[in-house]
Amino acid sequence: MKRPTMHYPLLDELKEWGEAKINYRFPRWEQLPQIELYMDQMVALLEGQFRQFPGDTGSKLITPSMINNYVKQKVIPPTVKKRYSRTHIAYLIMICNLKPVLPIATIQAMIEGQLEVRTLGEIYNHFCDEQEDASSYTMELAREEGRALRDNAGSQQEMLSSFSLKMATLAIAGKILAEKITGLEMNEQAEKEVK
Repeated sequence: MKRPTMHYPLLDELKEWGEAKINYRFPRWEQLPQIELYMDQMVALLEGQFRQFPGDTGSKLITPSMINNYVKQKVIPPTVKKRYSRTHIAYLIMICNLKPVLPIATIQAMIEGQLEVRTLGEIYNHFCDEQEDASSYTMELAREEGRALRDNAGSQQEMLSSFSLKMATLAIAGKILAEKITGLEMNEQAEKEVK
């Protein structure tokens, strides 16, 4: 006897969203504007960038006051004549994408640690590659969960609840590991400076 085909509308919606996420490509260093921008232009550029990247929670990822605070706290380099460069754009794209998961101080330490061995352009392009790979990886996990659900004819709600918990715990584990690695790097750098 053939099992009836089940329809899972939320899974179909998740699949469509996931495809958009996998297909999204961050602009690479060479593609970032080479002209200097004023604050309103910078915010508009970044907001447009974040709207294109599927996964926005609806909260404001960047505002002029956030940018000013990052400059004051020396998280990003100071402006020249109130203009922002490709360097600022790269920093802000990385910061805004990582800040839902990591504290700003940890993000700053990660970038500063890498600046000792790579250029900012190399760091930024590496970030883009890693974020895109992570999107593909998580969407492949979602596909596997969806196949398992369809094979076992479980409820859509059961699968979604289980999978969201799995992704949340994976995010927490990744956050803890990233903070530990960054802490170890910071401690090593502090020891070098003492010597």
